[in-house]
Amino acid sequence: MNTVRPTILAAVLAAHGAACGCTGACGTTHTAGACGWAPDQGFQPLHAAPYPPRLTDAANAAVPAAQLRPWCGRCWHRALKARREEAEQQRIQELRNAQIALFDPPAVAAG
Repeated sequence: MNTVRPTILAAVLAAHGAACGCTGACGTTHTAGACGWAPDQGFQPLHAAPYPPRLTDAANAAVPAAQLRPWCGRCWHRALKARREEAEQQRIQELRNAQIALFDPPAVAAG
């Protein structure tokens, strides 16, 4: 007897609906709170990925299925890029803050 097991994507679509779950993480203002993805408009098929995106592919792949949402390819790639750019800017700022003491040491009290 063959047992048909649902895919993770099928489970995500059953739980969250067959529409892109992006609500603006991609940097685009979505009208009506959704991106407008529709299967009849020739867009790429949906896929399951975490919301919000994690920084690395390994971290995205390790997210439990319960934390996955449906994404269209356009929103996913834009949201992932925005998340990575945000993290890069944060690392740059942390590095700058850490280097301030190297190049602007506090005045040493004369004694």
